[in-house]
Amino acid sequence: MFADTPATVRPRLHALPSEEETSRSRSLRAHPSNHQPSHDVPPQPPVDDDLVSRWERLRLVLVGQGLSDSEARTEVARIAASKVWDEFADELRRHRAAGRQKEANALAVGLRSMQGVTQPILRHPGDVTVARSALSRARRRLSHNGSLLDRLQERPNPLRRAENAFRILDTFLRLA
Repeated sequence: MFADTPATVRPRLHALPSEEETSRSRSLRAHPSNHQPSHDVPPQPPVDDDLVSRWERLRLVLVGQGLSDSEARTEVARIAASKVWDEFADELRRHRAAGRQKEANALAVGLRSMQGVTQPILRHPGDVTVARSALSRARRRLSHNGSLLDRLQERPNPLRRAENAFRILDTFLRLA
């Protein structure tokens, strides 16, 4: 009986979002994680000696503020690891905003590899051994995932930058 009649298409009626939904979406857009940095050109990565000298100056400032040498070194390690994380997160946002999904996926893998590197340092301030252990675990994950990415894509591998920064940071901690 209904086989001969054409199917009628009913337009879908979309209800207007509630006031709570509108407020929620506005607050999500204003969240700090949605911050778009003002610079369009990514900064050039500093050379090894520049990083070590910068971290050494920071360590001296922290020692001058009353921290012991080992506490200052682990605090520098925490700050530097957080800085690498923040740079990757900013670059990930830029790639996603530009629609470059492959580059964004590689950066997401890098962030996942670095996840949790600062927690042991925070739990054990002044313990250089724990800080080096956390950094070496992150470097191993970055190295493993970086070698997999090297096989999958021909683009420059961003995980190598983070692995290099953590290698230099580990060298800085060995100076203790």
